[in-house]
Amino acid sequence: MTYADDPQRLARLLRNLADALEEAGVNPSGSSDARHLMDDARAAARELQGPDGPRKPGRFAAF
Repeated sequence: MTYADDPQRLARLLRNLADALEEAGVNPSGSSDARHLMDDARAAARELQGPDGPRKPGRFAAF
C-alpha cells in the first residue's frame, strides 16, 4: 500500500514530521525554512483529514 492509496497514513506521516521538527527545536514563530516546512506539513495533514476528522466514503442520495 502506498501513501497515495491511504490519505490517513499520509496525514499521520505529515503530522509526525511537524512534531519531530518542533521537538528538534524549530522555532514555531520563526521564519526559517524548517518552520515553513512544519506549517506546510500540518496544513497538508489537515487538508487530507478534513475538518471533521478522517474522510469516510460519503453516501449519495437522489430523489
